[in-house]
Amino acid sequence: MTRAHALLGARVGFVLLIVGFTWWGFDGRWSEIGGAVAETDPARLAAALLCAFVGLSLTGVLWRMLLSALGSRVELRHAGAVFFLGQLGKYVPGSVWTFAVQAQLGRRHGVPARSSMTASALFLMLHTFTGLTLGGLLAAGGAVHTDLAAGRWLLLATIGAVALTPPVLRSLGDRLAGAGVRTTFGGGDLARSLALMTGVWGCYGTCLWLLVPLAHPEPKDVLAAVAAFALAHAAGVLLILAPAGLGAREAVLIALLSPAVGVPSAAAAALLARVVHTVADFLLAAAAAGWA
Repeated sequence: MTRAHALLGARVGFVLLIVGFTWWGFDGRWSEIGGAVAETDPARLAAALLCAFVGLSLTGVLWRMLLSALGSRVELRHAGAVFFLGQLGKYVPGSVWTFAVQAQLGRRHGVPARSSMTASALFLMLHTFTGLTLGGLLAAGGAVHTDLAAGRWLLLATIGAVALTPPVLRSLGDRLAGAGVRTTFGGGDLARSLALMTGVWGCYGTCLWLLVPLAHPEPKDVLAAVAAFALAHAAGVLLILAPAGLGAREAVLIALLSPAVGVPSAAAAALLARVVHTVADFLLAAAAAGWA
């Protein structure tokens, strides 16, 4: 067997592994998913999918920007293929698959493996701590109903904000990238990153809001959905063994949404959000691969 055949076999095997674990994540819940979809207005379901698609696209822009800060500039369509195909690795249990796939694909475009993995690490850090900061601030302001005092939410937001400062991110980037790579991440880069992530959380929160079966949804409920999704997503990332935060994200979403809408509605929205984001992930990966 030639090396080319071996690589092809490995790629096909990995795709099958991703599909298998994704299917396993929904195993035993297909009737529940069907019921939730049937009770959701098709227009709102389509709008939710569009919001997830746009939010995910913005994360690709952020990853490419971080890669540039490490000295590796890749054409947009190639960067999209590397990032979005690699992102499918999050559906496999563990925290290394996305990093490994993006590093492997990046080599085709002259990106050192360590630079690709460092960009992915910085991306994960920005994703997690912007979620904690924004979600903590909104929760402290009363966007969601919880038993935690506002001071504790503010402490969580402060921890997230400190972790997002350029010196911290530059230090992490330099340590991970190794000798010969200097991370150029300043105030302007942070501002652009925060703007992108604000758009991401806005899209994700709106997606969740569209999926909550409320009789009379109000615009202010969008802030509650943004806070709940940002905090839930951060919890899912921190639970590194769960594929795409499976279980942890849903538990936090239900805990934060149920006081306002009830447990059944919160559970249905959390499940549908998982389905919609999964569909958007695979569609975006396929589109990016086709474009490249």
